[in-house]
Amino acid sequence: MNSFHDFLAGFGRYFRPWWGLLVYAGFWVSPVPAANPTVSADEGWVLLSGYLFRDAHDAFTGDHGPVGRQRQLGEAASLINDPPVTGAKISRAESLLENLVNDVPGDEVALFARYLSARIKHVHRDAPVTETESAYRAVMLAAPDHALAQVAASKLALVLLYQRPDLSIAERLQAAAELEALAARAALSETACAYYRALVGAALFYDVVDERVLTWLQRAEALGSADVLAAAGIRIQLAEVARTLGRKQEAIGYYQSFLDSILPTDNRYRTARERMLELMEAQP
Repeated sequence: MNSFHDFLAGFGRYFRPWWGLLVYAGFWVSPVPAANPTVSADEGWVLLSGYLFRDAHDAFTGDHGPVGRQRQLGEAASLINDPPVTGAKISRAESLLENLVNDVPGDEVALFARYLSARIKHVHRDAPVTETESAYRAVMLAAPDHALAQVAASKLALVLLYQRPDLSIAERLQAAAELEALAARAALSETACAYYRALVGAALFYDVVDERVLTWLQRAEALGSADVLAAAGIRIQLAEVARTLGRKQEAIGYYQSFLDSILPTDNRYRTARERMLELMEAQP
């Protein structure tokens, strides 16, 4: 990996560490060593992928030739990840991103700039919900087939689920569920799984347990997750929701699958086993 294009090459194939800086920008931070003034701008992408945000910033802003669009994008991404994320850093990043979008609105750099701008509104600026929603939709509309459109849809779902008090609970769930065709694409299975988990989490938060919730959990399980804790969480939720809906046989299977995937020392093990045995004893 030695350039911006190498940096992006794995986007649709792997859930790589660099995901954090363009997708979860503003959430993940990492301690960094002193900057190395000899690194090049190309090496900035390598540093970003290793969460070395301050070193990456120095690489992108150093005297290494023309300051092109990719370097400006890298500078903005490093600024909104390098702790402490100050108002001055955010303002500088916003200026860079706005210029990138205005100069060449249709290229891939501009698409990433739109996405980072949306994340700034959502995470750092506490912008009005309408602005945040519009910013995510702008990414989705600009390139519907791009992986970033899927990620933007998954983030928009969270806005709809928790930040729209003007909608009823049923309307919030429905609005987020309508993003499924884009947010749940197989191109990014982790993102799709997280989207379904978000739908389930919101439904349970609002005390909604119905067939839709079970279906969302089944789709999340089918997609799978590299996060073993998340995968186990899906299995126990499947068991609990199936039990609540009166699907005893399915619940027993889900409880067994959950028990097979965790250690007996897990504090959920005993309760899950007891509930499974209760269902088995109640079988005719």
